[in-house]
Amino acid sequence: MTEGAFVTESLAKWLCEQSFDSLPQEVVAKTIDVVYDSIGGMVACSTLPEVRAVVELVDQQGSRPECTIIGHRQQASLVNAAMANGGMAHGNEVDPVHTTSVGGHVAAGPVPTALAVGEWLNSSGKDVLRAVALGYEIGGRLMTIFYRDRDYVARRFYHTAIAANISSAVTAALLFGLDRQAVQVALCLATYQAAGPDNMTTDPNHMGKTFQVAAANRNGVTAALLARQGCFAPLDVLDNTRGLFDAYLDKPDVGKDMLEKLGEYYSIMDVMHKRYSAGTPNQAYLQGLFKIIQENAITPDDVDEIEIHVPKRGIHRVPTTRHASISAEKVSAIAVATGKLDFYFLHGPIEAVEATIKTMQSRIKFVGREDWTGMNQGRHAIVIVRTRDGRVFNEDVWHQPLDRAALEDKFRGLVTPMFGEDRSAQLKTFCDQLTTAESIRPLMKALQA
Repeated sequence: MTEGAFVTESLAKWLCEQSFDSLPQEVVAKTIDVVYDSIGGMVACSTLPEVRAVVELVDQQGSRPECTIIGHRQQASLVNAAMANGGMAHGNEVDPVHTTSVGGHVAAGPVPTALAVGEWLNSSGKDVLRAVALGYEIGGRLMTIFYRDRDYVARRFYHTAIAANISSAVTAALLFGLDRQAVQVALCLATYQAAGPDNMTTDPNHMGKTFQVAAANRNGVTAALLARQGCFAPLDVLDNTRGLFDAYLDKPDVGKDMLEKLGEYYSIMDVMHKRYSAGTPNQAYLQGLFKIIQENAITPDDVDEIEIHVPKRGIHRVPTTRHASISAEKVSAIAVATGKLDFYFLHGPIEAVEATIKTMQSRIKFVGREDWTGMNQGRHAIVIVRTRDGRVFNEDVWHQPLDRAALEDKFRGLVTPMFGEDRSAQLKTFCDQLTTAESIRPLMKALQA
């Protein structure tokens, strides 16, 4: 054991020892769902303005045409493709998040990296799934610690970007077949690049989040490539002072929690597939809101007032300064005014979106509950709808996860407008057959424009 590197070395050793066959079947099945859901979001996000900016930059800089840029005709080098596809993986608020931390876009680190590196290496579907599951393992554990130990108001950093740098590096390192020490080096080199000031509450678009995750995938792959070339860096980045947890949480010893129930509990089993193309704090109340509207045939003109209770910390995350897919007041207004929450409407002409919001926003009030302090309360909401004819409807709701049928409906709704029904069905088949796929390249070819 390297002196002072217990957590970093133990994690790296465990990661290298895990084969695809050692993963429980339910973990493999859930990993397929995570890849499937992530690909749906990446296809839909591939032409958003923030993503296009990254793709255009990659194209302008020029690079070897080695890997697919999803939803586009051109190809790019491994590192540049990881960056472009990484931006798509969190190009909007449609990608999976982590249930235990009630937020945090863990899948946006391992999935785009695994697809790019897997295509570059001509990896099998099993190799890609193993890398995603284990990359997610590290990202999910990091995310839970960050959400638990950080003061969201006083100490703001973007946990998704920090975790994605590291989970991307792990994913790439495992596909490269690096040994234990090289994985430790990759972890350190990825942490050196990790950044993410959380000033996005004043970003009316999605550029801050999109670019930070794009850069995280670029950084993670770069870190693993340097480790593959034999570069050395300190082996204790998850331990002690001056490491990751000291830098971001001022708690150098909290890294030991990364080892809790390692190999017994798998982080990816706690993934939350979003039902709606909106920020995580919106998911629970939207279920209650749509239930009331649909079961009672309430029209926009019927609504007198809507009151929505969510944890107070959630209010800090979804202010009116944010994009219409994040801001709670905007999301709820669109949901009531249109009776649905459509990805392509949210990202359509801004004039139509703002006009729709204006018709309903003044009738919706959010209440930040200071007594809802537990992390699980992020999945809780109370929705009260009062109609102009005096009726009152009250729904106390906890987020209900998507089943596979609903996940498939979501995928079709995201992919079919871009690729058509036939290719949407083809992509589903590719994902379902990943455990028997000899190469990931046919899937990547089908993801080209």
